[in-house]
Amino acid sequence: MEVNYLFLKSKRSGLKIAEMVAAFVVIVSFAASSSGVFIAVPLMEILITLAFYLLFLLKLDSKMTLLFWPLMDGVNSVFAAVLLLIVCIAAVVSRVTAGIITGSVFGFIAVALYIADSYIMCSLITVNQQKTSSR
Repeated sequence: MEVNYLFLKSKRSGLKIAEMVAAFVVIVSFAASSSGVFIAVPLMEILITLAFYLLFLLKLDSKMTLLFWPLMDGVNSVFAAVLLLIVCIAAVVSRVTAGIITGSVFGFIAVALYIADSYIMCSLITVNQQKTSSR
């Protein structure tokens, strides 16, 4: 398999790693506060984000052309942001402990990261547009 070193050094790569780290802190914080109910969504998003990270890192998106992967990544980021926002608000409303507050704060940080990722992915997608040449 071929590694995409340009992706590895890109902002998108760093953003995906930051998303996974923030979601991991959310899981640890919620688990430490005995709120295991709220760890399913962050765990799912870590796994999905890791799958997209490996897809772009190993250039599998160019080998599996059935789906338009940048659009799928952008849509996933929107859904991840919405689901994490709902989970963090529900966690804070249910009860307030130090672990819940920490998990929710990092959850809101992850929401901001997922929104930024979605914005970047959607701004990079060009469908039926001509590339303009700079003069």
